Amino acid sequence: MKGYIRIVALAAFCAVPAAAQLTTSEPVASVDNIPPAPVTNLQATASDASSVSLSWTLSADDARSFTTFGSQVVPRGDIHGYRVYRTDYFPPVDDSGEIVLGWFTREGNKVDFDDFFLLADRFGSSDAGGDFELFFDIVPNGQIDVDDFLRFADDFGKAVTQEQGSERLVATLGAGVSEFVDNDVVSGASYIYDVRAFDSDNETGVVAPFASNEDVARMAMSVGVDQ
Repeated sequence: MKGYIRIVALAAFCAVPAAAQLTTSEPVASVDNIPPAPVTNLQATASDASSVSLSWTLSADDARSFTTFGSQVVPRGDIHGYRVYRTDYFPPVDDSGEIVLGWFTREGNKVDFDDFFLLADRFGSSDAGGDFELFFDIVPNGQIDVDDFLRFADDFGKAVTQEQGSERLVATLGAGVSEFVDNDVVSGASYIYDVRAFDSDNETGVVAPFASNEDVARMAMSVGVDQ
């Protein structure tokens, strides 16, 4: 009788599908949902007619660290490197092709009172103070003064057009790199740069609100042309 029971039990086991007897799982690829911190202090300097030098402060994640994500402790940092992007910049011009410096709002197609009020709000500020904005110092001397208003008066009422440039990748650099020289430039041209820290799944660009000092600092204007 015992032999019969053993035979029935063995038959029952063999009747179970093979897939049910052995279960395997494929590895699941992890996804990094935490973008790296941006670089800071990006500075573009037109060194001469044939190059623009860039420098920046490394991303805060340019070193492996850990953070919490929900109830999990996950790695962050350990970035792969930096991508350098460049956009050809075409300054706003009037109907005769002359550069218009007083179009501060970048809205509409005319220099008007909205631009005037932006400049007036900054009258008297200088680079000795923390609130100085280079964008409005259109006659560069480290302060917003009468000279800037006289130059603005020349632009007031002008119709404005501006051609938009396209962005392209000019270099991919490794982690720990905080400078780059762009040798592929044209004398007299102007450029805007962005340096983006990237990891396996994300990249993060420079935080530079329009017309802020950070935005102005990443521009190389009229390369190789005396200002």
